[in-house]
Amino acid sequence: MGRDYRGNIVIGVILWSDRARESAIIWCEDHAALAYLRGRENLIIEDQWPEVGDLVELESEYVAEHRLARRVSLMSPRQRPDLPGLLREMETSPPGKPALRVVSGGEGRKKPLPLPLKVAAAG
Repeated sequence: MGRDYRGNIVIGVILWSDRARESAIIWCEDHAALAYLRGRENLIIEDQWPEVGDLVELESEYVAEHRLARRVSLMSPRQRPDLPGLLREMETSPPGKPALRVVSGGEGRKKPLPLPLKVAAAG
């Protein structure tokens, strides 16, 4: 009892991380409970401890009321290091001020090249 293994794979962003304590808190794309990472044994590559803003892939398991992160792998480092600050701003926003705002996807991104079109000959 007490264990409810979901086995589904989700993507998340590290909101808080402490390498020395081997602990991290992860916001997950499914908008369910935050996931808690404890110990390197829950990382796929044990020497890649995730930092704030890292994009990760994980499986989760519920133990009592806690969602625990399992099989965590780093997808993209430092993807959203500003996310904790943005969430704090939303919490302290005065009434009437929009809670969401548009953020840049990054400067210097190249526009995708148009794909060449091939014309098929009618037979």
